[in-house]
Amino acid sequence: MIFITESVIDSLIEKYETEESYMNDFAILVHEQKDLNAFLDQENYSLLTKEEMALLEYLSCIIYISCKTSIKKVPLITGKTLEKWEEENWDAFNESNNKNFAKVLDKFFEGYQQEDLLALVEDSIQIDEESVVTTVGGEIIFVACKSIIDTIDQLN
Repeated sequence: MIFITESVIDSLIEKYETEESYMNDFAILVHEQKDLNAFLDQENYSLLTKEEMALLEYLSCIIYISCKTSIKKVPLITGKTLEKWEEENWDAFNESNNKNFAKVLDKFFEGYQQEDLLALVEDSIQIDEESVVTTVGGEIIFVACKSIIDTIDQLN
């Protein structure tokens, strides 16, 4: 897949400062990628708070639209492929003996082609005094977003 640059990602973040722009692009994702939308609606995400679920949807929209912008046409994403990548990513996440969340995430960046997209996700789930993300929520969001990136990457 074509490398998604930070400038493409930043332009979408800026565009989505207008809620209408974000909602329009999210509607495109929902219309074009039924299985991706179903993936975002699955019961596995019942552990996420309302704010964390909104962040997952926001990041998914940036991932999808940035890929669509860069490669022009994203092939149809299937639930089966998403589930395969999600399982592989959870396996890799759980294999780590390291209890430090940042160190666990470092493993995912090694040799990863879509580093800027993954960095967006990592930056978005950082826990600080203003964060809406819990530790468990951050793990779920990271694995879900990485699975979406991997699926699109595999299809191209």
